[in-house]
Amino acid sequence: LDEHFPRWLDVLKLFSLDLFGVAIPGSCIGAMSTRLLVAGLWPYAAVAFVSLAIVAVVAVLNNKQALDRQLLGRLLYWAILIFYLVLPSVSRSIFSVRLCESFGYDDATGQRISYLLADLSLTCDAGPTWDDETSGLAPYFWAFFALWPVLVPLGFLALLLRARKPVAAQRATPLSRATSFLWRDYSSGFLFWEVLDLVRKIFLTS
Repeated sequence: LDEHFPRWLDVLKLFSLDLFGVAIPGSCIGAMSTRLLVAGLWPYAAVAFVSLAIVAVVAVLNNKQALDRQLLGRLLYWAILIFYLVLPSVSRSIFSVRLCESFGYDDATGQRISYLLADLSLTCDAGPTWDDETSGLAPYFWAFFALWPVLVPLGFLALLLRARKPVAAQRATPLSRATSFLWRDYSSGFLFWEVLDLVRKIFLTS
């Protein structure tokens, strides 16, 4: 490959919304468990910040009608949008605690040692003179695995199931407008296609 081609690929990382890959090097955060906590929780902080900003704007405008009828739908719309955009990169960060590479340790016995690719200071298996240093990351991995690659797509699916009848009837409701980001490019017969495509993106990026 031409030497300039990888540089163009680096530019594409700016659009991945990967906090560690673009903004902050993972080594600057601290231990791998801390990195995983930050990777799994910062989108919730972003949703909270955006929600507070929207509520503040509505309160300043003193628009009671908007506060009563539109605020919840607007908050839900932005939460869906943020979770949708960050899900692939957050899932990649979660699965990074399971990606290891094996190296020869003793040629005479064929003994090998595996290191975590995201943090080469951590070993992934136990051997004669070392321990499995990634075993302590297992609770973090399973908790965030359930929270992101499993529950977020299921949450989107549940919202679309609730909005299915209004969408099919072409009736605007707060929920159908809030979830429009997930279904507006598809016909009513393929209302859930975006959820399937999101699962595909998780597999491809993770």
